[in-house]
Amino acid sequence: MRIVEAGAPTPQYWLYETGGLLSTAVMAYLRNEPMTADDITLMRRYLTQWITSPVWRGPGVDKLRLDVHDIRSRADIDAWLYRALEENIDPL
Repeated sequence: MRIVEAGAPTPQYWLYETGGLLSTAVMAYLRNEPMTADDITLMRRYLTQWITSPVWRGPGVDKLRLDVHDIRSRADIDAWLYRALEENIDPL
């Protein structure tokens, strides 16, 4: 799987990941299917590369950047994505 390093100029969208592992994890999340620990890790890595892009600015972005590293479950993903949407950031 190729995910752009944190701090890359623009975030890379999950649909364009070529290895297939990330898309499997995202689809499991979106379909509310069981997620493995590896799926959660892939989602955290994806959301990290997304939020660390310098294109995002807003009152809650710095907190999102800090909190993305604490994602350990589907509930954590839910909560983080909810806050991202409040900042008009939609990585999915």
